[in-house]
Amino acid sequence: MAVLPIRDRVGNVLIDVRFPGEAEHADVPASLVVVVHAHAVLMMFDSRRRQWELPGGMREHGESPHQTAVRELREETGIRGAGLTFAGVAEFDLVAPPRRELLAVYRGELQVVPRLVVNDEALGFRWWRPSEPVSGAMSPLDAEIARRVFRHGRDGETIGR
Repeated sequence: MAVLPIRDRVGNVLIDVRFPGEAEHADVPASLVVVVHAHAVLMMFDSRRRQWELPGGMREHGESPHQTAVRELREETGIRGAGLTFAGVAEFDLVAPPRRELLAVYRGELQVVPRLVVNDEALGFRWWRPSEPVSGAMSPLDAEIARRVFRHGRDGETIGR
């Protein structure tokens, strides 16, 4: 795992990944999802940012962070009923517009590879092993979140800064 903080190619910074209780962060503006199958994490190729990243997105009015994760996973991948559990909170320093932001992170374990649906947001999918290097076309921030959530779920250990 990388030493935090780490920066992506446009200047966004992943400051920390924490594994607290969900009720503490009910006001987060977005959710990310780490989907695990056979020791690999699902990454999608985002059509707007042109990079491999975790599924997820912004909360809609009246949604809980969990509802956002379920909806975004379904919209971006076609996956339904993944049984998502709260994994933690990722803290970012973002550049456009400049702001500090917390995002809820959820984890789902799949026993069978689902049929993934390419769409306007997700141009492709790949299963990435967190032990592999991060390619230049992958978000280093999302890769680090995936590594930490993957390890935390596997070992039960808390991994932060």
